[in-house]
Amino acid sequence: MSDPLGGLDPSTLGVSVDLVHLPLQVSQEMYKEVYMEVSGPCGYENYMRVGDGARLETAATPEKGASRVTFARDRITFQEEGAGIGSDLLARRMEEVVRALSKRVQFPVIIARTRNHRTLIRVPGDGVAADWLAEKALRLDAETCAPLGRPVRASGLRLQLPAQKNGEAMHLLRVEEWLKNPRMLFVEDNANWRQPLPIDQFSNVATELKSAEELMVVRIPEWLLKL
Repeated sequence: MSDPLGGLDPSTLGVSVDLVHLPLQVSQEMYKEVYMEVSGPCGYENYMRVGDGARLETAATPEKGASRVTFARDRITFQEEGAGIGSDLLARRMEEVVRALSKRVQFPVIIARTRNHRTLIRVPGDGVAADWLAEKALRLDAETCAPLGRPVRASGLRLQLPAQKNGEAMHLLRVEEWLKNPRMLFVEDNANWRQPLPIDQFSNVATELKSAEELMVVRIPEWLLKL
């Protein structure tokens, strides 16, 4: 998970996107029609009822991971796990699903969008995560921690990245030691867009996803290397 030039190569665990809308009344027949329409272009192979909603999903494989979309009364949730896919393909899947559903039930606007991206990144310099977090990220050493009267172990940090202009997402960033491997960092980014998005402008979601993906796979690794 490091490249020959000394950079960091994030390994994605999963990406999920929530599209929040006003509560809808959608029948199972409508959901099945959506499944039939999008199963080809989106690759969904299974349909199942989930409470009053439904779930469409691909068969999980070690090479491609799994992809699913879940319909609830007030939201649509897209999940990509394992190997994952890029933001371009995810945006196309989302557009296909939203277009198919909007043909059958009226919902003029997406109220809010949330994108969660979970990844693993090797500790810069191949160090130990707890030590690196304490020394590099939090700048803690024996002298500054002396008043506590005991050693300090850093388990992680959380940051908020506020939106700087209208239409941008607010990001909540979490960087922690990955308990399964002390030389890995678990990094999670929650991007939140609170501006309503009209359905007839839904194609703009591709730009939003691309921006959030760039933060996780380019900007955050660059930042970690400079600490």
